[in-house]
Amino acid sequence: MLPFSNEDLLESLVALDSDSDSNEDVRAAIKSTLATLKPEVFSHLAAQPEARPEVLGFLCLWPRAPRELVEVAIFNPSTPDAALGQLAAHSRDPKIIEAVSLKQQSLIRSPGIIEAILANPAHTFEAERRAREIREEFFEKQFGAQMIADEQRVREVAEREAFEARRDTVSIGGIEDLIRLGLIEEGEGTIDDRLIAEIEEEYGPLDTTPPTPNDLFDVESMIGVFADEGTELSVDRVPVFQRVALMSIKERVMLAIKGTREARMILVRDPNRVVAGAVLRNPRLTDTEVESIASFKSVPEDVLRRIGQNRQWARSYIVIHNLVRNPRTPIATSLGFINRIQLRDLRGLSQNKNVPDVIRQTANRLYLKRAGS
Repeated sequence: MLPFSNEDLLESLVALDSDSDSNEDVRAAIKSTLATLKPEVFSHLAAQPEARPEVLGFLCLWPRAPRELVEVAIFNPSTPDAALGQLAAHSRDPKIIEAVSLKQQSLIRSPGIIEAILANPAHTFEAERRAREIREEFFEKQFGAQMIADEQRVREVAEREAFEARRDTVSIGGIEDLIRLGLIEEGEGTIDDRLIAEIEEEYGPLDTTPPTPNDLFDVESMIGVFADEGTELSVDRVPVFQRVALMSIKERVMLAIKGTREARMILVRDPNRVVAGAVLRNPRLTDTEVESIASFKSVPEDVLRRIGQNRQWARSYIVIHNLVRNPRTPIATSLGFINRIQLRDLRGLSQNKNVPDVIRQTANRLYLKRAGS
């Protein structure tokens, strides 16, 4: 009877249903009210990372929920593993079970999901393969303790020697050195303190200590990735960026905000999402660069999400097309743009094996609908 939106109403019903003090009359009212709701209207709620976990768990297990809604809820990072375990155990939809098998982190955190997938006779070959691979990789491999210790010692020595060699290769002592090495353009020596303050307000104080060898990102190993993604990086520049990798998070954030295009293309792939996200605040960042970054499969998901949330960049068809084709783009972001994808590109997207199943299937449905077949 209250003037609630559908989302508020569903959240209230789920909360009441989980309340041990709710009597039979209340539960009967809950059941009858749920019967009046259309599951399709909750697709947007299912894609919101800030949605309440118990609501997402309900959407996964709601008998009236269509497959499309359940898949969106499955890929929401806030969906509880317990709900995925029940879904894997009781669903009779092979596609749903396959979608659960793609949540690798959930399977690692809750190995009971693996057993539920394998025990469900409705599982697909792909779902079984993924579940068995994760079980073997993370729970069954046995190595001698001495062998592991020996290998670890050798690796630590090698990493320490490589770390010290990189540290001494190129010296960066201040802004002048960054300009000399071509990482900051002449006249761009000062850093806009307001941008740093905004970032620290959002993420908290930035770490000013140098990273340990284990926290470094390996620039040299990125060379092949750059080539695959169409980004050129001269091999003789590798020592420079290996030295950049030794900078603290705050120093890398400052470089991301004021660095040259070359610096931006490296730091947007930084495994630290604060550093990578700072590249998007660089005032010299061009629309062409954003189009390229939207297609990179080596950037953090948070960068791709922020690009999708920027109204100016999201007006570009190239940007949204690259986002929906990028397998690292969060599913909620891709689903928000898929209606804007042109017919010829929908067909290609529906046949793209690299994107998540829910994106490929949605693209196929839209293509068939628009094509009139």
